Amino acid sequence: MAMMNYMALWISVAIVFSVQSCRSLAAGEGSKEADKISALPGQPPDLKLQQYSGYINVNQTNGKSLFYYFVEASADADQKPLVLWLNGGPGCSSLGIGAFQEIGPFRVDTDGKTLCRNTNAWNTEANVLFLESPVGVGFSYAAVKPEEVYSTMGDNMTAHDSYAFLLRWLDRFPEYKTRDLYIFGESYAGHYVPELAVTILASNKLPDATHIKLKGIAIGNGILELAAERTQLYEYLWQHAFISDSGHALIAQSCQNSDDPSPVCESARNTAYGQVGSIDIYNIYSPPCHDTKVKPSGSKCTDLADPCAQYYVEAYLNQPQVQKAIHANTELEYPWTRCRTYNLNHFGDSPKTMLPHIKALISSGAIRIWIFSGDLDAMVPVTATRQSMERLQLRVAADWRPWSADGKFVAGSVITYEGLVFATVRGSGHMIPIDQPERALVLLSSFLRGQPLPRAPYFSDE
Repeated sequence: MAMMNYMALWISVAIVFSVQSCRSLAAGEGSKEADKISALPGQPPDLKLQQYSGYINVNQTNGKSLFYYFVEASADADQKPLVLWLNGGPGCSSLGIGAFQEIGPFRVDTDGKTLCRNTNAWNTEANVLFLESPVGVGFSYAAVKPEEVYSTMGDNMTAHDSYAFLLRWLDRFPEYKTRDLYIFGESYAGHYVPELAVTILASNKLPDATHIKLKGIAIGNGILELAAERTQLYEYLWQHAFISDSGHALIAQSCQNSDDPSPVCESARNTAYGQVGSIDIYNIYSPPCHDTKVKPSGSKCTDLADPCAQYYVEAYLNQPQVQKAIHANTELEYPWTRCRTYNLNHFGDSPKTMLPHIKALISSGAIRIWIFSGDLDAMVPVTATRQSMERLQLRVAADWRPWSADGKFVAGSVITYEGLVFATVRGSGHMIPIDQPERALVLLSSFLRGQPLPRAPYFSDE
C-alpha cells in the first residue's frame, strides 16, 4: 500500500506537467550577457567574480517573473556542479538571506553600503544559483493582478514555477544543461526542495522533456512535519530550562495531541511561551539584535554571526544603485524586504507531512539525500527532526558517530541510513551557514563528493 502511494505521487506530478509542454516552458526572455553584473556597489576591488542576476518569466498570462542571483565557482567553474539554494519562510528571500548572510561570496558591513569577502562562500565548491521564490518574495513579482496571485500561493504552484524557472534558466545558461544539479534549502524549503525534486524526476520521464541532471538534495533544519515540530518546540524549550515544570505540565494536561487546535491547548502553550523571554528562538544562545539601524563602518565585517546583519542587508538591497546593478525591477510599489508574510497554516496546499515525498525520492534510488540540523534551533528542533527520521523506518547502514570539520573538535553527529544521511551541526541554530560557516562548508564539500563526513577524534584520559 505504501509503495502505491509513492507511485501515485509520481504519477500526479507527471500528469500536471504533461498538460503544459516542457518545450513551451523552455523559451524565456532576456540573455546571459544582459544579466551579467560587472561589479556590485561596495564590492572589494580585488575580488573578481563571474556573477549574474535578473528575471526569468515563468508565466506569460500574469507576468510572473522570478528573480535570481548566480555566482560561478571561484576556480574551475566549468568542472564544478550547479547548486540551487532555496530559503524557506514560506516567503523569505534566498538573495537577502542565502546569498548575503549565509553562503554567497559577500557579507554586508554595518554601514549597509560596503561588502566584504565571505571566506566560507560556497562558490569555492560549486556554481551557486539563488532563487527568490515563490513569486512575490524579494524582487520576484507578478505584473498582472499581483495581490491575487500572491494570495493564491501554495506548494504546488511554487514547485511548478521553480521547475519552469529552471528550464528557462538553463536555456539562458546552456553550458549548465549537462552539469550535475544539487538542491539545497532550509526551513520551509523542507517542502520546496523535495517537492521540486519529485517534480524534476517525474518530468524527466516525460517524452521530449528537457532532462535535468538532478543528483542530490540536502535540507537544513527543514520543516517536514509542522505539527510535530511545533509540539517539540515547547519540549525543547522546557528541556533547556526556558519553560517551567508547571508550564510544561499545563501543556501536557491541556493538549490532546500535536494537532490540537482547541483554545485550552493554545492558551496553555501561550502561557508557557510567555515564560521564555526575549531570546532568539532560531538560536537559543545567540544574542538578539537591539539596534536595527545601520552604523558607520569602523572595521571590515567578519565571518562571526551578527544578530543585526539582516538590517544591513535590507539597507544595502534598497539602494537604487544596487538595484540598478543587479537588474532589479525598480518600479515595484514596495521596498525590498527580507520576508513576505505567509501563514504556514494557510499556505495553499501545504502538506502536513513531507515524509511521503522523502520516501518517494529514496525509493527512486536516483539521488543523494542528506538532512541536517543545527542543535540550538528551537523553531525546528533537532529532536523533532530525529523523530521524523525514525518514522521513515529506514535500515541503519552506519550508526551514530561524531564528525569533525577541522580534525580537532566535534562538529556534530551523523547517522547513515539506507538512502539517506542525517547529520547534526554542533553549536548552530536554524541557519547553519551563519552560525557555523566552516562546518557548513565541510558539510557541502562532503555531500557534493558523496563522501562521509570526516571522523572526529576520540579523546581519552591517557
